[in-house]
Amino acid sequence: MASVDDGEGFSLNLYPILDVFSILIVFLLMNFSTQGQSVESTANLELPKSEIRLSLDSAASVSITKEEIVVQGNLTIPLDANGDVPARFVDQGAIRPAFEEFEKLAESQKTLKNRDQKLGLTDSDIRSLTLESDKSIAFRVIRRVMLSAQQAEFTSWKLAVDKINLD
Repeated sequence: MASVDDGEGFSLNLYPILDVFSILIVFLLMNFSTQGQSVESTANLELPKSEIRLSLDSAASVSITKEEIVVQGNLTIPLDANGDVPARFVDQGAIRPAFEEFEKLAESQKTLKNRDQKLGLTDSDIRSLTLESDKSIAFRVIRRVMLSAQQAEFTSWKLAVDKINLD
């Protein structure tokens, strides 16, 4: 550093500082950018707890409450007093009305994929479902729903859970 008496001034080179700040901004933007996915839960539905590390993509949804099964908001299948699917709806382990709704959904998603090529949808995108289930639902009911969807060629599942705070 030069003294004031000899007439020389000193200057600060700003380019290295600007480089550091630009790298810092890029780093912060990469770490703090988030993609939210909002999934509306049905009333009387208490989701299980889990730590969520990845976001949900858009997918068709299936909700299983204590009283009913709702497929994509279009079809409602009531559960009996024991919390099981009534026998009149069951066919070879699957739920017949749910299977029929999954087939319609699969056909509409195939049409969307073929019609809008620019969306870049893959087979895994159109063969994916989001499952919301009350934590008290017996696994046999969930298995029936999954079997119904699998028969309609839905092969990928995303399970909706409640986020826990680890603080």
